[in-house]
Amino acid sequence: MNKQQRQLKKNLLLKKIARQRSELAQGRQDWLEQTQSFDRGWLTLTHYPIITATGLGIAAVYGLRHPRKLILWGRRALGIWSTVNFVKNSLNSK
Repeated sequence: MNKQQRQLKKNLLLKKIARQRSELAQGRQDWLEQTQSFDRGWLTLTHYPIITATGLGIAAVYGLRHPRKLILWGRRALGIWSTVNFVKNSLNSK
């Protein structure tokens, strides 16, 4: 392989790397947009650690004493959350 071919190959690889970096930057931005609501929720939980720890402790004790009721409330919460998401997505799609 002569010097010109190596230089050409190097330029092609540098262009490929630049394109991949651009795609990664775009993917990072998309990822941040998609996870923004989860990040806000997590920050809210970590902003109030005493309240979060107390709530989790109460839920743990309640779950040990009444596991069936905890499962029932979990299913209800999941159903409500799914319904809200469905309605929100239906309204956004119009």
